[in-house]
Amino acid sequence: MNKLLLLLLFLVLRLLPAEAASGLVKGRVADAETGELLPYVNVFIQGTNKGTVTDPDGNYYLKIPYGSYTLTYSMVGYKTETRQAEIGTEPLTIDVFFQRAEYAIPEVVVTGEDPGVLIMRNAIKRKLEQKDKLNTYTYNLYTKFVVSSDTLTAGRSSQRGDTTIFSIFESYSAGYFQKPDNYFNRITHRRQSVNVPPQANFVAFGTNINIYDDQVLLLDELIYSPFHPDAPEYYHFTLEKWIKPDSVTMIARIRVEPASSQRKLFSGYVDINGATGRVLEASLKPNKAVQLPFSADLSYWQSFGEFDGYIVPTGLHIKAIVPVDIYWVFDARVDISIYTVAYDYTFNKKLDAELFTLRRVEIDKGADELNADYWDDNGVLPLREEEKYAYEEIRQLRENPDSVLTSTFFDRYIGPLTREIAKLDREPFSGFDDFFHFNRVGAVYTGAGFRYRPFDRLNTVIKAGYSFADQKPHGDFLAEYSFDEPGRLQLAGNIYSRLNRRDDPYTLRERAITLLSLLFKNDYGDYFYASGYSFELKYGIGQLRFIRRETFERPTVFKLGFRDETQLPAGVNTDFAFFGRKSSYRGNPAAQPGRLRSIYGEVMLNYSPVRRIGNSGLFLSFETADKKRLTGDFTFSNIRSAFYLRTPTLPLWMLDLRVTGGYSIGTLPVQRYYSFESSSAAIALPGALRGIKEKEFYGDRYASVFIEHNFGELIPGVLRIPNVAAYGIEVIVNGSAAWSDVKNRSQVQITNPLLKTTAETADRYYYEAGIGLNRLLIFFRFDLSARLSQVSGPSYRITFSTATN
Repeated sequence: MNKLLLLLLFLVLRLLPAEAASGLVKGRVADAETGELLPYVNVFIQGTNKGTVTDPDGNYYLKIPYGSYTLTYSMVGYKTETRQAEIGTEPLTIDVFFQRAEYAIPEVVVTGEDPGVLIMRNAIKRKLEQKDKLNTYTYNLYTKFVVSSDTLTAGRSSQRGDTTIFSIFESYSAGYFQKPDNYFNRITHRRQSVNVPPQANFVAFGTNINIYDDQVLLLDELIYSPFHPDAPEYYHFTLEKWIKPDSVTMIARIRVEPASSQRKLFSGYVDINGATGRVLEASLKPNKAVQLPFSADLSYWQSFGEFDGYIVPTGLHIKAIVPVDIYWVFDARVDISIYTVAYDYTFNKKLDAELFTLRRVEIDKGADELNADYWDDNGVLPLREEEKYAYEEIRQLRENPDSVLTSTFFDRYIGPLTREIAKLDREPFSGFDDFFHFNRVGAVYTGAGFRYRPFDRLNTVIKAGYSFADQKPHGDFLAEYSFDEPGRLQLAGNIYSRLNRRDDPYTLRERAITLLSLLFKNDYGDYFYASGYSFELKYGIGQLRFIRRETFERPTVFKLGFRDETQLPAGVNTDFAFFGRKSSYRGNPAAQPGRLRSIYGEVMLNYSPVRRIGNSGLFLSFETADKKRLTGDFTFSNIRSAFYLRTPTLPLWMLDLRVTGGYSIGTLPVQRYYSFESSSAAIALPGALRGIKEKEFYGDRYASVFIEHNFGELIPGVLRIPNVAAYGIEVIVNGSAAWSDVKNRSQVQITNPLLKTTAETADRYYYEAGIGLNRLLIFFRFDLSARLSQVSGPSYRITFSTATN
């Protein structure tokens, strides 16, 4: 019997597809004359698309199947080296010592432009030709993200000088590109230091960061690259020297300098093959027009390879040194290093279009399985000794807070509390606000909320809690089912008994309302009770985009739904706040009680109610209720719309335009009225009317226009004052006009005297204009707004907000 089992096992193993055994080649690359270890040397296997780059200490690490290979080592400024490698069971070490390449100073030729311009024109021409031919490509990617800081900030000493690694993220992913600008990465394996939750590790800096593109997005700053079609107009290109790595090849080192300080550009060097126009390396820094956080010093290095005639990125290193000096109180240094190695390219393969409907970065289910063999067998960029040490050091400190490795007061006492609170905003929890919030209707609310996914296509959220001032229990159950794997078509059902917001809940969120209410009796929301159910069908188009926390949405969304809910008025039931004991809460407009049965729909084109996701967007919504056809207590139809546009007027100037409007027929209940968004406790939000009082104007029909122009820094890089204006002072001017009215004004004034409209004022319309200083105190914007209507003379008001990007 045992012999039979062994025979069956042998046959099964023989029938399984064999995987090629792999061996390891590793080593160091150094300068033959000085012995200096050389970072970012390209190491490639001839005849394949496989390769890597050396780390900052000159080490390389390459796992390849058994066999005979020719390895090519290249770096601009040195002669190209080749080595024969027999890969077997034992690791093979090959150390390479580079000889310096020959240099030639370019001849002085009196012409209309520098020879470097012609070389760059040829490189750009080749890029444009490639762009026409290249429809898709795939690749494998290794990404490493290292955060270091000074010893005091890190809260421990690595005994390696004043720099201590604070966190490490690593990932392997499969990358995909489809013309014109669709990118997707699927992380297959990831690991991180134990002070970072796995959910936070979504690093996969793929080829979407590519200096060979027309523009590069770094920290929300869109920078024109030296390979933009109009780069000869934006940059000064100078041929510095010719580099001869062998007897045939001539590499041109081109100095890159911005032609103007009024455009976001780079400075530095690019290396181009003079005969073929192939870019080899780029070493650049952004100019002063690029507003980096805390005036960070950022360097950008990228290498390129040519495979099957296509030029693609192979290595990337972005290093930022960030002096975090906040208001003369907190003084620290944070160093951020990003390393990537891209390899195993394939070109113009037919790709599944479904890939580009998912999030730009997706995580495989097994990505967090700690398989040490995988990391050993597939390494392309070895960990440095200090990185290995940091992994272990951080683990020891987390497991033993009283370790001799030391930790700060924050790490020991405040850190654990903040980490536990932060967990409530991640699965399986639904958010901190579902566990605690405060407002003038229910006062203290305590409860719990959880997300649960029984299977891939079904997502559920359940919440329950109790508010003490109005003595109301609350409950909410939501189920969302996706008819397809990407989740484009979804059906959602919701059963609830809760306190609803009448106003836009995204203008000032529940957490901010909790804080302002508890401190100053300033509750921005208008509320009513709602209990019932709803069904909603949603269809989305485009790639999922990050909105906030764990929320992703498609740029184009269509919704159609039905709701059946009983709506009741809510009153002010508390007068508590830590400050402002003599003041009172603003009254809450009384909702019209009744049962609402309505059909509703929404269209969002490149639009999200939470944040701006594009340079233009459109929102349309409707709701209709009919006593006869749908039963219920209300009959009305309501439509609302919003349009926004952002467009540059000059390279560093930006114009924002927002137009809203709405109209209703029938008798619209008060809880469906619109109100113009305003500041709250002198805190304003983007697009809000800064000069009006809180919830001053309502209406069942309305229109508003908001226009704002950002003139950028007056002199880029000159007026940057540490702690006060480290980004530079941006000047913004804006103006707004608004109108609102109600169909039956006299009846509304009797039933709900809190509600006012602009139409009942002598001016009929509301106007304001203002000027703002943006990025003051690093994070903030200060505005002086002049109200020009409903007053005998201009009425001025100062408001604060987060800096406008």
